[in-house]
Amino acid sequence: MDSSNTLLPEINDRHISDFVSVVGEENVLTDYESVEKLSKDFYWYSPILKKQLEGKQADVAIKVGNLDELKAIVSLCAKNRLPITLRGGGTGNYGQCIPLYRGVVVDISPMNRIISLDGGVARVEPGARLFTIETEARKLGWEMRCLPTTFVKSTMGGFLCGGSGGIGSITHGMIRSGDNMKSVTFMSVEEEPKLRKFEGEDAGITLHTYGTNGILVEAEMRLTPKVSYDQMVFVSRDWNGLLDWADGVSRDDSIHKRLVSMFEWPVPANFLSLKKYLPEGHHVVFLTVKQDQSADLLADALKRGIEHTRTIPDTEPMRPPYLSDFTWNHTTLWVMKKNPTFTNYQIRFGPNFQEQIRLLWEKFPGEIQMHMEWIRVDDDPMLICLPLIDFISEERLNEISDFFKEIGIYTANPHTYILEEGGMHNDIEEKRALKKEMDPHGILNPGKMVSYPHNPFEKGSA
Repeated sequence: MDSSNTLLPEINDRHISDFVSVVGEENVLTDYESVEKLSKDFYWYSPILKKQLEGKQADVAIKVGNLDELKAIVSLCAKNRLPITLRGGGTGNYGQCIPLYRGVVVDISPMNRIISLDGGVARVEPGARLFTIETEARKLGWEMRCLPTTFVKSTMGGFLCGGSGGIGSITHGMIRSGDNMKSVTFMSVEEEPKLRKFEGEDAGITLHTYGTNGILVEAEMRLTPKVSYDQMVFVSRDWNGLLDWADGVSRDDSIHKRLVSMFEWPVPANFLSLKKYLPEGHHVVFLTVKQDQSADLLADALKRGIEHTRTIPDTEPMRPPYLSDFTWNHTTLWVMKKNPTFTNYQIRFGPNFQEQIRLLWEKFPGEIQMHMEWIRVDDDPMLICLPLIDFISEERLNEISDFFKEIGIYTANPHTYILEEGGMHNDIEEKRALKKEMDPHGILNPGKMVSYPHNPFEKGSA
């Protein structure tokens, strides 16, 4: 984005004074370090986003502790036409919470009440930490259906607006699958903010939208009965044999599981704290399975020549170590710690995944290292992959992406902050219409939804 073609807002002492009158001086942050910290997420996973978003930050960061404070801050921003960007735990990877046009970052993490856990539904404010929800739910005999691997820091609002799935998705699907979401309540961004509640399937247009088409102020997410799990590590030199076994476990509905992850060697060489359980040259599978089923799984693996190197039994309350800390996008983080030039992509294999993997290795020998996760989509297990790629250039990354598509692999681009370019949005027209309704001045996270043409901070915008 060329800053010479933008109309950046001016935040003055009067604005700051108005903000202070709402939340108090201690919750209006203007010093460089604090504002920079609250203006960033893990965008640097992508060398492309790192280049595009480096140096982008708000003018002021505001912490809000309740709905009334949030309404008042939103009203002030609407009256003064100041851009607003919302953030929770800041654990996203795509620049969702990085302001493109300065303005105000609103930190909703202090809005962290668990309103209720009645009837197997978590009703919470957007800043509620997922670890806290999970811990409290388990005390009552429930657990969350779906969690990101960053659950220790992540907030519900950030997860719903920036995430899509994670731990538990192999059984319960992604966030918007089935009846996982009971409801979402959104706030509009205008002089007199209003609330609108979306229930059931209608909540879909509010999810994974980077906070572009409304401000999430409350969510109801369905829980599932609590299960005691074993976390298990399996290794083998036989890639195809291990892949077939892991895929079979994923497809066996009689096995209750929360995580099925697989890593091609040398990806596991980066998991330093697990080194003694991950022998050199062996591919690795992590499973989180119901405790009373782990013995049968172990016997089946040994019968197939697959080695078992560790089991971590369940604890109450939950405590580390978590194998999930090495899965999903955490895998990329571990690899980047040792190999800072690496990045990843996000792809979904078809039913012929063995052949697609062979073609990738054949086309790009040594360039792509496989890291795979199994999820459930429309009641069917499906293999997704966050391949590790040594970044050479944007052109080379595009060549790899083009080949993914050529051989029938679905791609979701993690190297863009644009909503429509990052994944599949079959309901983008509905999301755009919602933005028009809930953000009539176009000041909410502007520049992230390109199908909404009204951006008051971009010259020539409709």
